[in-house]
Amino acid sequence: MNFSRWVVFTFVIQILVIVVDKGAGLVLLWLADGDAALVGAANTLSVLPFVLMAIANLGLATSLVYHIRRHEREVQAVAETTSTVALVWGGLVGIGSYLVIQYLVRELKPEWELNEWLVLPICLSVPFLLLSSYFNSIQLATERIKAFNMLHLLGSLSFLPFFLFFYWIFGESVTKGMAFSRLATALLLSIVVVITLRGLVRFRMRMHWDLLREGVAFGWKANITSTLTYLNLRLNILLIPLFFIAPGTPANQRDMTLAEVAFYGWALTFAELVWHFPEATRDLFFSKIAGSTDAHARKLTPILCRLCLLVSVLGGLAIYPMVDPVMGLFTDKWDSIWRDPVLTNLMILLPGTVAFTLAKVLQNDLAARGNLNQCIVACCLVFVVMVGLDIWLIPEMGSLGASIACTSAYAVSSLYTLWAYHRSTGVAYSHCVIAHGSDWQYVREIIAAVVEKLRGRRR
Repeated sequence: MNFSRWVVFTFVIQILVIVVDKGAGLVLLWLADGDAALVGAANTLSVLPFVLMAIANLGLATSLVYHIRRHEREVQAVAETTSTVALVWGGLVGIGSYLVIQYLVRELKPEWELNEWLVLPICLSVPFLLLSSYFNSIQLATERIKAFNMLHLLGSLSFLPFFLFFYWIFGESVTKGMAFSRLATALLLSIVVVITLRGLVRFRMRMHWDLLREGVAFGWKANITSTLTYLNLRLNILLIPLFFIAPGTPANQRDMTLAEVAFYGWALTFAELVWHFPEATRDLFFSKIAGSTDAHARKLTPILCRLCLLVSVLGGLAIYPMVDPVMGLFTDKWDSIWRDPVLTNLMILLPGTVAFTLAKVLQNDLAARGNLNQCIVACCLVFVVMVGLDIWLIPEMGSLGASIACTSAYAVSSLYTLWAYHRSTGVAYSHCVIAHGSDWQYVREIIAAVVEKLRGRRR
């Protein structure tokens, strides 16, 4: 694997995904006519299927990359087992989640009058999300990096057309458009990735129990990590509606609560833009380290870590002043409703998200070398600190309390991860944090490799 070249390619795809995803978010904001409650409801529906998919994953997406990269398992057997798990287990999780959500929301928020037409397609998307996740991980493990990235891009490109189609089919309903477009996108991705892999594996449902046991035995820790990681990123979008005590009548409380979800969701969207360079390296980096020696990993990881941190710091400084003028172009309610809460939340979130870049890179290294216990502790720290502060702060402060909880939890986890990596490898803290002059030579080598590749194609 030419790691440098594929990192740049993946980063370019990541930028395209950002543009498409954020563009879809702005279209949603425009169609909702700046209605914060409606945007908040759509945000909640958008997040829910991926939370359920993360919970149902069983760690197989991580373990299959690990075992295939180490030539410990045949790809066909992996594909057969994971497709069975995705469709059978994922279907059971989807049905169970539908029943739990119906009961839980009605008990906690009876005044919300939950619509089954919104919950059902979200839950039905779980098996298809699992299948596309497992099969795309096979593409990563077999170094089909271009196809791996293009599937991510397809997910972003297909969402908006599906959303607009269902939006108009259901009488210009933003929430129903969101729910059914998530299901349609998940189904499309699962079909495309199966077709893409047809030259490597045959789609056939068959259970290899020894492979499943081995995969879960290795992957359960990774599953805890990945589940907690996704929950930690999106948990507050689900907790604000549960904990926030909005003043006023029950009907008004619902709109005010969902508005807080929207303010927090948009602020988090902007804050997380600083992660897209480390996100571009995440899966490639895990695969690279899993197949590398410890000595090579100790050399590569600190370089990548400090470069990603530098990019995140610079990105954070650039993002904040750009939000106000850009968002003012898309809704005339920005000044009156959105600006102050979104910018205040963003100011609180940015320090934590920038610091969390360290955790993202270093936890990938620890996981790829089998040190999953430290990753679990780091993720549990985020979860415990965040939920504890959420329970304390959200009822009175709403989205601001969620932002304080989030940035505090990210900072604590980043410090622990830095310490755990230092303890595991002996690498000095400063080598992971402070950029070195020699790093620019590494950047130049990456750029040179890309330029050389482009010239070769032109010839």
